Amino acid sequence: MNNTKEQIKNRMLKKAAKLWGVPANEIEMSFDPLVALLISACASEIEKISGEINESQTRITEKIIQLMTPETIYGPKPAHGVMSSFPLDDRALVQPETLFYYKKKVTHKKTTQNFKNLYFTPVASCNLIKANISYIAVDNTIKEVIGKNDYEDLLQGTSNGSLPNSTLYLGVTSDLDTLNLSDISVYFELLDIDDKALFYHHLKFSEWYLDNNKIKIESGFINSTESAKLDLDAIFEDAPSKTNNLVHQTCNFYNKHFVRIVESKEGTSCKTSNFEELDTFISDNKVKVDDNVRWIKIVFPRVISNATLTNVYGTVNAFPVLNREMNSFSYRLKEFISIIPVKTDDLFLDINSLTNTNGQLYKPQSKDNSYEDKGTYIQRSDNVGKLGYRKAKEYVVYLLELLKDESASFSMFNNDFLQSNLKELNQLIARLEKKVLEITNEVSETTYLSLKPFKVKESLLVEYWTTNGTLANNLKTGSALEIYKGIGIRQKSSTLLTPTFGGKDHLTMEERLNAYRRSLLSRDRIVTKEDVKALCYEIYNNKITDIQIRKSYVKDIAINKGLINCIEISLTPNPDSITKEHEWEALNSNLLLFLENHSVSVFPYKVRIL
Repeated sequence: MNNTKEQIKNRMLKKAAKLWGVPANEIEMSFDPLVALLISACASEIEKISGEINESQTRITEKIIQLMTPETIYGPKPAHGVMSSFPLDDRALVQPETLFYYKKKVTHKKTTQNFKNLYFTPVASCNLIKANISYIAVDNTIKEVIGKNDYEDLLQGTSNGSLPNSTLYLGVTSDLDTLNLSDISVYFELLDIDDKALFYHHLKFSEWYLDNNKIKIESGFINSTESAKLDLDAIFEDAPSKTNNLVHQTCNFYNKHFVRIVESKEGTSCKTSNFEELDTFISDNKVKVDDNVRWIKIVFPRVISNATLTNVYGTVNAFPVLNREMNSFSYRLKEFISIIPVKTDDLFLDINSLTNTNGQLYKPQSKDNSYEDKGTYIQRSDNVGKLGYRKAKEYVVYLLELLKDESASFSMFNNDFLQSNLKELNQLIARLEKKVLEITNEVSETTYLSLKPFKVKESLLVEYWTTNGTLANNLKTGSALEIYKGIGIRQKSSTLLTPTFGGKDHLTMEERLNAYRRSLLSRDRIVTKEDVKALCYEIYNNKITDIQIRKSYVKDIAINKGLINCIEISLTPNPDSITKEHEWEALNSNLLLFLENHSVSVFPYKVRIL
């Protein structure tokens, strides 16, 4: 129904004319101008009420989505990247608790500039070794590695012999007498835009040799045993962990870049490691290399050409990191209030642990443990999950105004008892007003933990993660990081190997609506094309404008397969949203990972950006 002011006014005039028995064609002449003016004013107010009703429908929908959508879906997300560090001793272990920071210049209110520390932690434990990959030899070239994009050509395009095809030699330099490479990850990046999918696919099928002995390798950053343990823990978790989901997504994106050397009976330690064909090639071309270099020979399938391998960068001591910081505080529960406020200056990410002084661990409430169970808690993003929009301070201000009005009304009665009570009430109001004025506007956000304690008034230790959201995006490759918390890492040795991206603040209502629609309709199972479209809109949000899904064919990159059936997802980018290539790559990786885990289709998926 149309509810503009003129239309409402016309309907009211027609109704009044009908009630008063005035013909429709005589309305203008029969009505007093004052009546028309009053009806016009009434129509204007009704138009406003109509607009408020329409807006209230939207607000009710948004509030329902806020209450029913889990925090893990619409909360902030940390930026991620890959960094490298160098140990002080022969070996060092970096853990998720190890903390690095980057000083970023932040403009405040477009006038002043301040420095803010952005913290990063490894996604999982990783071994560092006192060694560097200093040389890369392929075909008829030998390069000395100074940095990711900084090489010195020791030999370029010689005609005096060449190395075997599809073979890459990594020269490792170290001051250690015996080089032990067991449980060490090697990071690879193809600096050319062509053949990336082909190279990373066949990297895990390459054969590695150390001192003419074949060594065992595993693809991925986290070893298979630890990965299986994480998957098993996720199955038996009472409630999904946002941190574990983020770690899993980040590792899935970077796993193709990492190869881990596995300890085996053939041995992964050596004092020297040389290969006859390489020694002959170096001596024939009179190339000068370090005397202590140990060479690792990597033989790829023949489909990987020497032209591709010449653009490969490799290094040790690299690991993926997330923009997050571990914080902790102790809190003693009140007698009747079992709610813990967690105030943060940065964006709240997730609860790491909640324990009491006896070491008992609190678990998040889930469908398997009700709130009546002791030792459970519920996380609320704001206002302890209540339906009202006003906070406690606003309620107090409203109460003060109400008390003032009521006390003024009752002061008219001449009753001594009432007068004394009103006097005390006014004194109390004055004290409350003074206290409210002292409360400054809080710039920090507050997350609440509503829990069922083991004991009344017990003391708890709360550990939680915070992040910086979009502020940590777009840190450039080569940016220097400092060690903030951790042992065994050399100062001034930590740098970013990739730009950081993927950080998000709290999702907008449109993004929450996409997430809720997908979750409600598909129930985490991808069956129809509409389920796939809903998932795409949730992951890509405003970066795309259209989605097309059709059956297609794709050439498999495995050497023993040809054309295979697939489902092609064609995405039309939004011209108003600037998205970089590595961001598309990360989004596509997250989409394919979710489809792999939740789709019932037997055909693989292919994502194409139009």
